[in-house]
Amino acid sequence: MADVFRFVNDQCQFLSALTPLQPRYAKQVADADSLMAAIIAQAMNHGNFVIAKTSDIPYHVLEETSQQYLRQTSLQAANDRISDAIAELPNFPHYAFDLGALYGAVDGQKFGVERPTVKARHSRKYFGRGKGVVAYTLLCNHVPLQSWLIGAHEFEAHHVFDIWYRNTSEIVPSMITGDMHSINKANFAILHWFGPSFEPRFTDLKKQLKALYCADDPSRYEKFLIAPVGQIDLQAIMDEKANIDPIVATLGLKEMTPSTLIRKLCTYTAPNPTRRAIFEFDKLIRSLYTLRYLRDPQLQRNVHRSQNRIESYHQLRSTIAQVGGKKELTGRTDIQIEISNQCARLIANAIIYYNSAILSRLLTKYEASGNAKALAMIKKISPTAWRHIHLNGHYTFRGTGSLIDLDAIVAGLSLG
Repeated sequence: MADVFRFVNDQCQFLSALTPLQPRYAKQVADADSLMAAIIAQAMNHGNFVIAKTSDIPYHVLEETSQQYLRQTSLQAANDRISDAIAELPNFPHYAFDLGALYGAVDGQKFGVERPTVKARHSRKYFGRGKGVVAYTLLCNHVPLQSWLIGAHEFEAHHVFDIWYRNTSEIVPSMITGDMHSINKANFAILHWFGPSFEPRFTDLKKQLKALYCADDPSRYEKFLIAPVGQIDLQAIMDEKANIDPIVATLGLKEMTPSTLIRKLCTYTAPNPTRRAIFEFDKLIRSLYTLRYLRDPQLQRNVHRSQNRIESYHQLRSTIAQVGGKKELTGRTDIQIEISNQCARLIANAIIYYNSAILSRLLTKYEASGNAKALAMIKKISPTAWRHIHLNGHYTFRGTGSLIDLDAIVAGLSLG
């Protein structure tokens, strides 16, 4: 894993984004070896004490490096550098389902915590008698663009727009997919206002017909195979445009999150005109998508494949967390467990970049030789594999400093 880190840093220079908390009083710039060791200690549920015993980095160096360099903002910047570098590799465009369309998938993953924090909540199904949090992630073409922690009691649908709109990488998905937990009464409307298309995966199509509405008189569709259950009040939407526009502006200026908006709307009474207008507009956009989902098998396949990719990433993310034992995040406070989550995402990003670099070299090689069969196989290979990388054992960070030779690796690979 240290060799992979060193190779990716040589290509992306992501460790330079980890600036010290007090640059004026920092005695010396942290070396790359100490930063790699501190990141692995936080991400793999080891802790600084265990890494100090199983590596060549002393405990006091790990402690000082963690306190000075590992912060949410600096780790986010380091992740963005790797994500943007992956987007520049030749194989990245081949993961797109449609020409010029980027599918982003959102989903949450449960993690236990060793010590109770403010965000940690009980969930007998996932944590037993303990507590845990949810790592909510936005993934695009196998690349985790954004991830933050929410409480296990929070509704994931309230964070769909927020995680897309606050994405700081240069990869901007134009379609957002999710499971049934990503649907509420306003997400279709909110995402439609800001550009991306919200395309969740429906598990029960017959049940979705109960949420199908029309703009005309429903009696006109009585003889149709698929009939709406009610009529959308278009006049109510138009009458409240003056009140909806400030809400859209507030969301656009990031002065309010969708979760706060939904909570405030739900405090209003059902006859409130603004609440009713937003929910009616959401019915309109959702009904259009439902009809398109029923008619287009290719759309169903794209949404399904997009969600499968984030499940593959969750497997990688779970493996990284369980290297040191349980599937937990280390830390005593919400800030510390958020740092642990970002460190784990950084390791996952490094692995994905390393695999993507190998696949890109193979892609260039077989494009030059015109091997269509090998090219088709490469485009189907996921870069989230980890079996060829040693995640556990004795870590040697201060070695000879020799980098991985991709040419030698590619020369030994043959896809026929």
